[in-house]
This record gives sequence, C-alpha cells and structure tokens, in this order.
Amino acid sequence: MRSAALVLSFALLTACAPSDEAPAADTAADEAAALAPTLAEVAGNYALTTYIGTDTVQSTMMITADGAGSTLSLEGRPNIPLTVSMSGDTVVTQSAEYESVLRAGTMVTVRTAAVRGTDGSSLNGNMVATYKTAGGEQMVNGTVAGRKVQ
Repeated sequence: MRSAALVLSFALLTACAPSDEAPAADTAADEAAALAPTLAEVAGNYALTTYIGTDTVQSTMMITADGAGSTLSLEGRPNIPLTVSMSGDTVVTQSAEYESVLRAGTMVTVRTAAVRGTDGSSLNGNMVATYKTAGGEQMVNGTVAGRKVQ
C-alpha cells in the first residue's frame, strides 16, 4: 500500500511539474494578426460622410503612416488633430475638441472605429460624438463611411 501511494505521489508530481517546452502558439490569432492591416497600409486621405440620424457631415480625414500628424478637415475650418491607432483590422480615431458643425457654439469630440474594406480603399464603421453641453456631456451615435482619395 505504501509503495502504491509513493508511485501515485510521484506520478502526480511529475504530471504537475512545470514543462520546459513553450506552449503551442495560438496559430489562429497569429494568422489573424498577420492579415490585419497596419497603420502604414491604411495611411492616406479619405473623403468621409458621417451620418447622425438624418444629418450628414462631409469631411476629409488624413491618416499618416505613424499616426502622428493625422487630421480631420471640415470645409472652412482649421484642421482638427486626430489620434489614430489600429486594433486588429479596425482603424480607431479620436478627434481633439472642436466646435460642432451640427450644433453651433457647442464643442464636440468624435471617436470612430472603422474597418478597411477588402479592396483597401474604403473605411466603414461607427462613431460617437460627445457634445459638451451646459447640462453635461451628451453622447450621440452615428456611422461613418469613406473612400480613399489619395
């Protein structure tokens, strides 16, 4: 009985001992990461249309290869700085605060999450406009669609 307990204890210790072998890589995740576009591949100028309810806003977004210096341009306005990053196959942008096109005198920031089309020349996704109102922040959802123009 005692020798059986020792054999069982040894077997358990051996089975639970840390392995020197590295765990197998998650090949599906690795393949997906390899297929996801980089910021350099997405870089360029896009003609965008933002849809918020029945309102639309036309703009141009310039994405630089390193994200630094990326801007959002609205007609008749100074360029608005953007923070741009990639999350998998999604381009994520966050604007600096600027005066809203749809709500004169109200400051807004806009965050978008858009996926590049399979043709590599389009971006389509969702956006959230955060308005700074007297009563606090108001968030409004919408969509964004754009085509690469350069």
